[in-house]
Amino acid sequence: MSDTPYNAGGASSEDGATTGDLFPPAHVGERLASARVARSLTLNDIASRTRIPMRHLEAMEAGKFETLPGRTYAIGFGKAYARAVELPEEEIAQQIREALGGASHVPTREVTQFDLDEPSKVPSAKLALLAAVTGAVILLAGFGIWRSYLFPAANVEELAQAADAASASDATPPKRKAGGTAPSVPAVDPKAEVVFTATEDNIWIKFYDGEGKQLMQKQMALGEQYTVPAEAVNPQVWTGRPDAFEITVGGRTVAPLGTSEVAVKDVPVTAAALMARPAVPAATASQESRSASTEG
Repeated sequence: MSDTPYNAGGASSEDGATTGDLFPPAHVGERLASARVARSLTLNDIASRTRIPMRHLEAMEAGKFETLPGRTYAIGFGKAYARAVELPEEEIAQQIREALGGASHVPTREVTQFDLDEPSKVPSAKLALLAAVTGAVILLAGFGIWRSYLFPAANVEELAQAADAASASDATPPKRKAGGTAPSVPAVDPKAEVVFTATEDNIWIKFYDGEGKQLMQKQMALGEQYTVPAEAVNPQVWTGRPDAFEITVGGRTVAPLGTSEVAVKDVPVTAAALMARPAVPAATASQESRSASTEG
């Protein structure tokens, strides 16, 4: 849109009408344009003062108010423009209402939250970067928790078989060798203290009783210990890292619940159930002996 106002003859007055009203503005848009030029202002000046996008200012000066986002916006923009060029706001607003009165108004587009033609409303680069970093941190934290205990529980069947074997071993007395005595089986104190010690940092684990009541749930730190309450009825465990915990029953190390990063759930952790699991490998047992002798 040119900055030259419509003026086919006569000098312009400050409100945009020509002297003597020989050739008055054809529409309210030309009146706004004439007032702007009379004050030596450009469209950029008006855009800076009113924060109205340039394309809307051009449409207003061309009298195309029906192309603006809506009737309310058209009237509001017109009043802001009138205020910038010192024209009577309500008079301009009324002329815009009359211009829109018989028009079938169809907005050309919806107004979005951020208009790219208005740099002041576009988020800054720092804000966008901060949002991206925050999102990445949340994703990483979520992945860590998911990896810890939402891993597919592939060895549940094996754990069930081990529990069945433990029950069977409790019910069946050990066989005697021909001409010998029965192998010695360490007596299990049903109230022996069961302690879990984290061998890695930030490992999630949950303990609960046979009715599902939670005993403890947290991400244990390296070296942190948890003692299963002696009064808990049929305590069980759920974790995504069974290989990351050392278990002792009455001070004696027993086999871990697993040797890989595969989740286990509903595994009994009573003293009897843990002692019935396969023995600790010889290397581990010898290491315990060396540790005991060193402490002595």
